[in-house]
Amino acid sequence: MKNAGIVTGKAERRSLGLLMPVQGVVDVPPQNLVSISAPLGGYLRSTDLLPGMEIQKGQTLAIMEDPRFIQLQQDYLVTEGKVKMLTQDFERQKALNASKTTSDKVFQEATAELNTQKVTLRSLGEQLRLIGVDPTALTSESISRSVALRSPIHGWVAKVNVNIGRYVQPTDILFELVDPKDIHLALTVFEKDLPHVRVGQEVHARPTAHPDDEYEAEVILVGRSLDADRSTIVHCHFTKTHKDLVPGMAMSATLEIETDTVWCVPEEAVVRSGEGQAVFTANVDGSYTMVPVTTGANEYGYFELVDPGAELRQRSLVVKGAYSLLSTLKNSGEE
Repeated sequence: MKNAGIVTGKAERRSLGLLMPVQGVVDVPPQNLVSISAPLGGYLRSTDLLPGMEIQKGQTLAIMEDPRFIQLQQDYLVTEGKVKMLTQDFERQKALNASKTTSDKVFQEATAELNTQKVTLRSLGEQLRLIGVDPTALTSESISRSVALRSPIHGWVAKVNVNIGRYVQPTDILFELVDPKDIHLALTVFEKDLPHVRVGQEVHARPTAHPDDEYEAEVILVGRSLDADRSTIVHCHFTKTHKDLVPGMAMSATLEIETDTVWCVPEEAVVRSGEGQAVFTANVDGSYTMVPVTTGANEYGYFELVDPGAELRQRSLVVKGAYSLLSTLKNSGEE
């Protein structure tokens, strides 16, 4: 048979592995999922966040307003003034006490009052820092009814739970942010397959909704407890950061559980013949002979040939166009 488009080659030695199919989801560890709330509550006056939006560390997420913000800033400045005044009085009483002009009791009272106001000032300062106001930069001219909620991370918005004008409590979660640096793959592996799983194992994953996209990952942790269905979670790190991977996305994956160097041919070289499989050998006279074979592992576009024999390993094989030959053979009525 002389057919155009036929490409020949020889069986070759390649490293192929046995693949174990598993299912899983894209997951985020708790330390990379950030919930944003307003520490003192307040009215949400503005925000432009949408789910999926990328954000930078320090970026303003929302503007909050509340009369308590004004009162807190006022209390801080008033207390700061008192501390300055009491400090001067303390130094005066200290000098007078040293010369025994005043009693120890008066000096002790001045000391106690100064320390009390310092504690109050420190407390008010920490409350201001809690809402994002720098107390060291606060002046009577900079008092404001609004404060900005800022992002503590660089990442993207997972959820927006509030709307403009709503009053929120300190316990309300306004936004949920995701730090993409540690997005990982959580695979469900059943008890019977656990002996084949180990840390460092190579994983190839595809989104269930987009099977043409493939992502590489590596096993970093194997669960040590079994659920009611006798399965555990195997955690994998993606080798690269991918912005299009979203927590909760369903994934189909394969784990390479065993690797060996074997004789292989391209997938296109193997045809189905009756109950088995076969390849075509190329003869010197330009004809082709169909030879039954037994295949093993199938990976990366190659089939393993199980015990191909020395003669077959040396023969030229049809590596492209084998199904055209099979079709011609069937049409001619040959077996």
